[in-house]
Amino acid sequence: MSESGMPQLNTEYFASQIFWLIISFIILYVVMAKYALPKIANVIETRKDIIARDVEEAENFKKESESTEQGYLQSIKEAQEKASEYLLNSRNKLNLLIEEENNDFEKASRELIQKFETELEKKKSVVLENSEQIAYDVSNDIISRVFGENPLVKDTIKDNIRSMVKS
Repeated sequence: MSESGMPQLNTEYFASQIFWLIISFIILYVVMAKYALPKIANVIETRKDIIARDVEEAENFKKESESTEQGYLQSIKEAQEKASEYLLNSRNKLNLLIEEENNDFEKASRELIQKFETELEKKKSVVLENSEQIAYDVSNDIISRVFGENPLVKDTIKDNIRSMVKS
């Protein structure tokens, strides 16, 4: 032992070091093969199963969400169709109501116009009758002041006024 240095590199101990190295590796291999590696393999297999189950659940959730989305879109479409139908019905009812009100208004307007025209014709005839008498009285008064009282002139004036009013 006079040489100092690392004992691992000393060739006289190589045989015992290799022996204990092989024994250590055999023990390590047996322990790993019997205890550690099966546990690690079991953990890995369990993780694979969990991952596969999670992927399957995710696919199921995806399918469920797609079917829910389709149902939702179908519900929206049906609601839009119902709303469109309701609006169309309301619009048609409103148009019918407006048309009825318009017809009633036109009928009432025609009746009112006819009533006013009848009253106007009556008042016109009354005015024309009175205007004939007024025109006769005024012209008779003017002529009698200018020419004096002449019964022939009065009859002629009356006939002339009648012919003028009628035309």
